[in-house]
Amino acid sequence: MKRLLSIWLWMGWMLNGALGQATLQVYPGDVTNNGQVNTIDFLHLGLAYNYSGPARDSASLDFTPIPAEPWPLQFPGGLNMAYADCNGDGYVNYYFDAFPLYTNYGQERDSMVQQDVFIAGIPGIDPPLKFDDAAVPNTVQAGQTVRIPIELGSANIPAEDFYGIAFSFKTDPAHIDLNQISVNFAELSWINPDNDRIWMSKKADLDQVDVGLVRTDKNQRSGYGQVGYADFVIIVDVIVNQQIPIVMERVKMMDKYGNYSTVAGDTIWLNVSPESLSSNNDQPNVPRLDIYPNPTSDQVLVKSSAPVTGVQLVDMLGQVIWSVSAEKQDWLELKLPAAPNGLYLLKVETTRGIGCRTLQIQN
Repeated sequence: MKRLLSIWLWMGWMLNGALGQATLQVYPGDVTNNGQVNTIDFLHLGLAYNYSGPARDSASLDFTPIPAEPWPLQFPGGLNMAYADCNGDGYVNYYFDAFPLYTNYGQERDSMVQQDVFIAGIPGIDPPLKFDDAAVPNTVQAGQTVRIPIELGSANIPAEDFYGIAFSFKTDPAHIDLNQISVNFAELSWINPDNDRIWMSKKADLDQVDVGLVRTDKNQRSGYGQVGYADFVIIVDVIVNQQIPIVMERVKMMDKYGNYSTVAGDTIWLNVSPESLSSNNDQPNVPRLDIYPNPTSDQVLVKSSAPVTGVQLVDMLGQVIWSVSAEKQDWLELKLPAAPNGLYLLKVETTRGIGCRTLQIQN
């Protein structure tokens, strides 16, 4: 009953005299209508999730002004929710609206661009967004995939009124393969006790990957602890020991009313050693993987130098769209799920670590 009342109040607050307003000019992906497309737009998809309104006449996803009828709904602050209908079908959901946002990511209008401002949080004062230091290996090797849990808030400074968060990874692309950095927030956690969340990751610059995570049910959460994890693929071919920094910065946390708060970021250092200097007791060797055919339509054969325990298929938005367990097999033939044409990441978990390969699905 309380949840129904909350939704009723939310809808009552957003309903206005949008009908009768002048036709809007929508740029697909620019949900906040500030002239640029980034993870802040993705967070606003979570505010408009499952809402509907008049569909557009044009189905174009190009980053150009497209006429759209106003919806009878507004974001907190007064912006019309028609801007959240990125594909113009009259309904806000994950794949069909996140996809044009993803493909137009980084685009800017020619004029009237209002840059999003990211204010750095203060450690010890603002809630932290940090890596789990205990999970960072002592040493890593070239080609290895390193999985590091991500934590939000702490026992001393919990995160309050969480609905969504945007942040970036910054690192040296000569050492970390930015095209294969992936995040996963699928596991149940204090921000996700009910699987009401969506997320995306996108390479935004030569040395930067942006991440957006947002709930979808208009209920915010407070707490602290692990919320997901990130996988980093080491590509440097080292001769001597090196230290690689990975910085978590440009953080903004949002509540269900669209208000933003500051969060303190974090930095970790990965110690990369040549294989000859790394003890087998420190790190498992990186598995050698072969996948065939590639491109494929619906089947793929995976061969590994180490027994396989599981496989995940990750789409371009960073979502795990399919997974399967294996009983420590060194090869397996997989029937893939029905998926749109495009590039995906095949993540293979083995007894000697995680291997990743880019897979093209072509029906």
